[in-house]
Amino acid sequence: MTPSPRSRPRTVIYLAETDAAARDGAAALEGVDSGPQRLVQPLTPDAVDQLDSWAAEADCVVFAATPTTAAGATLLQAVGACGPTPVILFSEAAYAPSAARATDGIDGYVRRDTDDAVAHLADEIEWACAGEREDAPTALPAADPDADAASDAVETGDTDDATDTGDATGRPTAGLLESIAEVTGCEERGPLFQRLVEIAADVAGVEYGWLSTVHFGELTAQATTEAVAANDLEPIPREGPLDEALRTGDPIRIDDLAAREDLTTPLEGVTSLCCAPVGDVGLLLLAAEDPAAFDERDRDRLAACGRFGAAALERLETASGLRTDRDRLRRELDRVEANRERLAAERDELEAERDRLAAERDRARALFANVPEPAVRYEIDGGRPIVRDVNDAFADVFGTDSTAIVGEPLDAATVPPGLEHRQERLIEALRTGDRRQLGSRRETVDGVREFRLTLIPFEAADSDGSDPSRDGADGPETADDGIHNPEGLIVYSDVTDANRRERALAAAEARLESIAESLEADVRTSLNVARGYLELAEETGDAEHFAEVETAQERLRERVAELLAVARRDAVAVETEPVAVTDVARRAWVAVDTGDARLVTGEDRVLEADKAQVRELFEHLLRAAVESVDADGDGADDEDAGDGTAETGGDAPIVTVGATDDGFAVSGHPAGTDVDPTGRETTPVDGRLTAADGTGSELGPVERIADAHGWDVGVAEGEGTAFAFRGVGPADVNGD
Repeated sequence: MTPSPRSRPRTVIYLAETDAAARDGAAALEGVDSGPQRLVQPLTPDAVDQLDSWAAEADCVVFAATPTTAAGATLLQAVGACGPTPVILFSEAAYAPSAARATDGIDGYVRRDTDDAVAHLADEIEWACAGEREDAPTALPAADPDADAASDAVETGDTDDATDTGDATGRPTAGLLESIAEVTGCEERGPLFQRLVEIAADVAGVEYGWLSTVHFGELTAQATTEAVAANDLEPIPREGPLDEALRTGDPIRIDDLAAREDLTTPLEGVTSLCCAPVGDVGLLLLAAEDPAAFDERDRDRLAACGRFGAAALERLETASGLRTDRDRLRRELDRVEANRERLAAERDELEAERDRLAAERDRARALFANVPEPAVRYEIDGGRPIVRDVNDAFADVFGTDSTAIVGEPLDAATVPPGLEHRQERLIEALRTGDRRQLGSRRETVDGVREFRLTLIPFEAADSDGSDPSRDGADGPETADDGIHNPEGLIVYSDVTDANRRERALAAAEARLESIAESLEADVRTSLNVARGYLELAEETGDAEHFAEVETAQERLRERVAELLAVARRDAVAVETEPVAVTDVARRAWVAVDTGDARLVTGEDRVLEADKAQVRELFEHLLRAAVESVDADGDGADDEDAGDGTAETGGDAPIVTVGATDDGFAVSGHPAGTDVDPTGRETTPVDGRLTAADGTGSELGPVERIADAHGWDVGVAEGEGTAFAFRGVGPADVNGD
């Protein structure tokens, strides 16, 4: 019987420590010339979780990592994931074969630090996979007529006597075919091995028989007859005549085991042995206690059993592969069907969402005309927001002719003052559909008012799923151009009164905090001083202590008066108007004793504030700045320096006033400081910025006025004093 060649390449998974090692090892294994063609899939321990599904479709798994290393720690997990698929350990010599044999689930072991290690690995894969040997002979070779049947040498080849075994070509007789045909009905390797051993022993008429497979370079028994206990059979080294039989595929007969030094007796008490290869899986062995117990017919019968066993194993392998392919195709079909159902459900959800958004867009358009607050409806056309409509409230509040801006780009006519420098970000927010709120002050028919702008995009599309706003002048825009909403609203909410109330509340809270701190610091201190001196006067009778008590009480009365003034002060800026920072600073400069100091004004900023309070603020600031850098405090006013164009430097102290990114600042500089004409210092003032508390520094009015306008104030002290006012810029109007 001629075995059929393998119908497909051997599939192997090569598991290594790194991607590079896995790829190199897989390429080297595929390049080995011996054995069947191999398809090797590289894999790393990180993907061990996927091994259970991949191993089911593979013939063998090579674990190319030493178990005692970090990467080899996944060996047991990999073995468990492989199931029945054979696992070959391709390890360093540090991991001994005995340790590998003690690991359940390992079917083979090859050292990878030897010459031709990859070739040995290819051979070990074939032993473990129980595949068909493509180089097996199609018939037994002719017998040697000079051979002595009673010799102790290894006997090979066919016999001329085919009366019971087969015809002259070495084919088995019908009786043996009938006995061994039931082997083809076995669906698993274990039962097949067991039945094959039983049939071979019955045909030869002996009690001792077993089938051994290659395991870690040794022949290990897998099935035995009833007369042989599994624990009586020690593993036989794969060497000598047994290895020759596996490599050549020829059966052998040994008449006297005791005379053979190159062969270990596998079972105690036996003296003769006959064996035949079962493909490249292992050996089918028969033994007897008597010498020369087997003849040529026994050898030929055993060879026929081995060939039938190899064919049955090939059938099992093919059937297993077909089942695996079938299960894989079934899983793939289920996955495709699930994806189809998921996509259909997503399509239905998208259609429902499109209808909902279209209804929302229509409802928003219908309500637009009735919005009580000023509103602009825009639409993205060619990547630019265009004004499509304004409601009546917009025209009434801002005194704008709607026909003059409808159809025009969203520019300064509708972009609020104070947002011009952020217009690009505003336009981008409209294009991408971001919902945002921005603060602004702008002129209305009733004067300057504060507004909160709310950007409301319409997240809707046309009934066919297309977006007409994406068709620009250069043709339809692509889906990844960043435009998500075709249109939306900008609603202007008047928050002037609310902001004033917040500022009033903030001012009141600041005053209460100032009172509480003063009570804690000054009032309590004065009371403690008075109490202490009263106790001293009582103890000593010295009248001079009463003078100290009187001084403490006077200081206490003054502080109480100050606190009463703070508590009754109305710090809310109820009347505001546009105020230019540099202009009011120059006016305050001439009203303050500044000695020979110079004033340098830089970039201007226009604020909505109470002009009188801001001027009072600057008088306090300029006086404090000059005093911080001019200890003498004398000299006449330098009115020529107030125009902002005076030369800087020299021996005169300098005070700078100018805009910052989010407010304005006033700084004092000692004589000789390098200050540029813009008012921005090139030599920073030393010191740490701290919050002004209005106590003990005669700057209480500064904090009060800042609180009334909702500004934050900080003080930095070094060679000169610097005051920074924040929270001013984004909500106010930039000057020219």
